[in-house]
Amino acid sequence: MHRSFLYIPFAAALLVLLVLQGCAAPLSGKPYQHAVQGEMDLRDADLEREPVKLQGEWRFYPYRLLESQSLSLDELYQHVEVPGSWNSYLETNSSFKSGLGYGTYVLRFQTHPGDYILSLRVPNISSSYKLWIDGKPMAFGGVVGTDKASSEPDQLRDIVPFYNGDGEHELIVEVSNFFHRRGGIWTDFYLGGVDAVNDIQTIEAAEQMGLFGSLFMIGFYHIGLFVLRRQERFTLYFGLLCLLIALRIVVVGDVFIMQWLPVSWETSHKIEYISFSLSPLFGYLYVYFLFPADASKRIVRLLAVGSSLLFLFVLLAPVETFSRQLWLFQSFVIMTGLFALIALVLSVKRRRAGSLIVLTGMFVFILSVINDVSFYNEWFGISDMIPAGLFFFIMMQAFIISNRFSHALHKVEEVSDELKSLNLQLEERIAERTQELLQTNEALEKSYEELERQEGSRRRLLTNISHDLRTPMTLIQGYLEAMQDGVIKDRQEQEHYVRIMLDKLNGLNRLISDLFELSKLEAGQVSFHHNLVRLDDWVEQLRGYYMVDIEGRDIRFRCELLDTSTQPSAVWLWIDEFRMKQTLSNLVYNALTHMSPDDELALTFRYDQQQATVEVKVADTGSGIPQEDLPHIFERFYKNDKSRNSAQGSGSGIGLAIVKEIIDAHRGSIAAESILGAGSVFTITLPAEVKEVLK
Repeated sequence: MHRSFLYIPFAAALLVLLVLQGCAAPLSGKPYQHAVQGEMDLRDADLEREPVKLQGEWRFYPYRLLESQSLSLDELYQHVEVPGSWNSYLETNSSFKSGLGYGTYVLRFQTHPGDYILSLRVPNISSSYKLWIDGKPMAFGGVVGTDKASSEPDQLRDIVPFYNGDGEHELIVEVSNFFHRRGGIWTDFYLGGVDAVNDIQTIEAAEQMGLFGSLFMIGFYHIGLFVLRRQERFTLYFGLLCLLIALRIVVVGDVFIMQWLPVSWETSHKIEYISFSLSPLFGYLYVYFLFPADASKRIVRLLAVGSSLLFLFVLLAPVETFSRQLWLFQSFVIMTGLFALIALVLSVKRRRAGSLIVLTGMFVFILSVINDVSFYNEWFGISDMIPAGLFFFIMMQAFIISNRFSHALHKVEEVSDELKSLNLQLEERIAERTQELLQTNEALEKSYEELERQEGSRRRLLTNISHDLRTPMTLIQGYLEAMQDGVIKDRQEQEHYVRIMLDKLNGLNRLISDLFELSKLEAGQVSFHHNLVRLDDWVEQLRGYYMVDIEGRDIRFRCELLDTSTQPSAVWLWIDEFRMKQTLSNLVYNALTHMSPDDELALTFRYDQQQATVEVKVADTGSGIPQEDLPHIFERFYKNDKSRNSAQGSGSGIGLAIVKEIIDAHRGSIAAESILGAGSVFTITLPAEVKEVLK
């Protein structure tokens, strides 16, 4: 949270305190007008514009009622402070200390003489009263009696108009209480002009109705939030707390709303104390579910037990009994408030989001609770400040909810931006993946074509091998049967056919050897015996090995080491001479098979100093290889009638595959170039190194 937000709760708290101070200010422009010894001089007061409170010393006649005809206004009385309950009167009978009893209050006051109407605003006097002005009965609430059986409680405020005339007036109020812990007159009478008193009445009614309506709607609003989002359980208990305080407004104070509701006096007091019982529990549950890591579940259980016991006590006991235990309810409220404050201080210390705002609101609310506790115990304070404190608390709660919604909206915007970015990236990735899939499909198609081609080559190879095996075997079998049947009797002719059969058997032997050799090379079972061979010596050996045979076929032969900047005697190769001779023999005799007299076969060697390799080329001027066959001639099962993939002309289709396996085993490479009808060039590249010339 930004630091500037931290000042908002304190500014709001200061505003509420100023409002509370304004509520405490007297309505009269002359706040020090005071009754003295049952008399009050209001001749200088502008009652038409500004009502005054009838505060000060009134005469009090304990256990005397005007209606009983036993009261003489001149008999023994005492002066008491009004407003204030008679529980605190020290000079009266000790039974008044329990709040039970009856008596009569008298105040004489003087106003500016004149022909106009005054209004007296009568507060809610619990539990029953009857009022006279200038000897005339003007208002009553309940039934005033001398004992519990003859009296009936009620709570009702009233506005009493009367004629001013000479300005000399006497106010008599009979009060009896046998149903509540506190008796007497503990709230103010107001005296003023009709319009001014009505204005006060309207303002206070509007304040109470506004608070009631606001708390009632806010309570249902938060319960609705809980119904829509069950995860936010703190909204449920905050809504219940608001509804309980709203119900308390109905039955406490001037109880304007009670005039339109069919609720008895006892029921209204039970509602007040039930609110006392349940509100602390709901308040702490609000804190607990808002900051579960900082509040205690054990305290929740303790408060639930205490709240349930107080609730049952109010339901089962009469008003007189549970109202005398007000200290128990007040202690429970204050204790719960302290537990809530401790949890909120911990949440602030641990930097929980919104904890400082909740702490400020809770602190002001608890101050209002302490104020009401003090007021009802007649210590100090202003009447019924809990609704105002809760209203401030609601402001803080609204700020938290708006902050949470703002934060949630911000998160939604961030997620939305991320989703847009992801969608764009996803489109790009889909395009890339589509391209990759297309390429993969193409590769698969090529692989499939390659597999089909290899499968065709394999089938042709098997056909060729079957043919190469079956043909000589058939010939040999025919010759042997002819000799056995005596068809061939001439000695020379027999020797001729024996030579033919031996040639066929040698061809079969070579074919079987090639197949066996290729399978061993593929399985890595052939052992290579590498030795260091000097390049110039190797060239001379190969020249002597092939020259006689090739030139005997009337084919020109050239075997030479091309010019190089490196001395040939310093270039060495790490090769298996036998296997390399086998490789070159395959290439040379394949070439000879496809050459005619007067063609040329060249075997050249060149050292590449930059690549540290020796390049060996076998070039011929024979018939050449078709371009469509060149990419496949080194494959194991490829065979074409015009190809060079044969070993010494056997035509098995595995000769060049053996060549490639041997070259690969030497960490070299082989490639072929050809022009059909002009000849072919096979290039072998082998790793080499330069060493000092031995002297």
